[in-house]
Formats: sequence, C-alpha cells, structure tokens
Amino acid sequence: MSEFKVDSTNCDKEPIHILGKIQGHGFLIGVNNKDHSISYISENTAVYINDDPLKYLGKHIDEIDVQMNISNYEDKLKLSQIIVLGLGRGFETINPFYLELGGKQFNLIIKNSANIYLLEFEPCNNKEEFDVQKTIGRSISEILAQSGLHNMLNIAAREIKKIIQYDRVMIYQFGEDGHGEVVAEEKNSDLKPFLGMHYPASDIPKQARELYKINLTRILADVNMECPAIISNQGQDAPLDLTHSV
Repeated sequence: MSEFKVDSTNCDKEPIHILGKIQGHGFLIGVNNKDHSISYISENTAVYINDDPLKYLGKHIDEIDVQMNISNYEDKLKLSQIIVLGLGRGFETINPFYLELGGKQFNLIIKNSANIYLLEFEPCNNKEEFDVQKTIGRSISEILAQSGLHNMLNIAAREIKKIIQYDRVMIYQFGEDGHGEVVAEEKNSDLKPFLGMHYPASDIPKQARELYKINLTRILADVNMECPAIISNQGQDAPLDLTHSV
C-alpha cells in the first residue's frame, strides 16, 4: 500500500481513520477478538513495559500482561479478563477502567474495531473520578434553562469548558454547502477570539465530518506531541481502523 501524500488539493481524500499512528500521551494494543492475540501495538509501548513491543506481536495478551505489572480497584484482573468483563456488561459500561501499571495511574478504554479490540491506555491524575452524572446533569439543566438558541449555545460552550477544562471551546455550525461559522465560544482570556469567524468547507474535509458523526468525541492531548507509529504483524494491506479510537 503506497503512502498517501497530503497537500492542499487532496486533504479531503486523506484516509484519516487509518493513519497508522496514535497520540503520544498514552499507548495502544490491538487484540484479535477471536484468540486474544496481539495484532497491533504502538511503538511507545516499550516505555511502559520496559521491553520491545515487537516481540509480543502474535502472542496472547496474557504474555504482555505479565510484563505490565497491572493492579486495579477490584481483584488483580488480567487484560483478557477485563475484555471478557466488558463483553458481558458492554464496553461503554466499564470505560474508562482504572488500573495502575507499575504504580502509575491509567484509564483503559476498550473499543471494537472490526475484528480487533482496541485497548487504549491513557495516563490519569488520580483514581477518584468526579461525579459524572451529577456534573453533567447540572450543566444540562443550565443549558435547558436558557431561552433561545443563541443563549443555549453560549451556555453550552461555557459548561463544556467547565467540565473538560480546555483552553477554548467552540461551537461550529456547518451550512448546507459545507462551509462553517463559529457561533459560540468560551475561552481563556489570553486567547484571541474566533467567534463569528467563517471557514471554507475544505478546512474540515468531508471525511472528517463523517467520521465525527460516528465517533462523537475525539480528544487532542497535545497538538505538538510526536505521534508514535502502530506496528503490526498483519501486513501493509491491513491497517488498523481508528474510527472508534478516543
């Protein structure tokens, strides 16, 4: 499979769901859903397991599990057991699954990608999660209390920023022609405003818009961070589909 070269004329054709890289703040393991063997693994996994990730390709996930030194809230569950737990309850009911790797705190998020279970490990600050239901419920009440769409969007941006604590939250409206406008914004005081700015359809290509209809949330931890490659034993013609990746 030849490498796709992106320029200003063809970014709407860029295969953004199979880029072959991940964000570098965490690491990824792709597990075959039939035999729980490792089919994909990010290169930076070496940092977290203190071993060469290449040697685990094709091996059962229990083999890397031993190297990871996992502990969690409940019993000392293996990764394969956490997968089975998610299959029984539904992955969304256990995501994120808190665990510790060598004493460092992580959230494990598991998603399906065709015949692969995506295991994404993201570092977290502490194991005490805030009350999601209470926090979001309060924010929704604030939003619904507003009269008129304009007020609702402004409050929605404010409440979302309060929850996720990003520097800037924008609400972006697409027109029927694909062009867009920033219709609401909440930002840190030191940032320049984007409110009211218009962007051409090419700024957010069609395939990106379609992707975000499927996966409603995607977080960029650091736009300047180096992106580790995903390595595999599946060959160049079987890239890992990251449509459902966080």
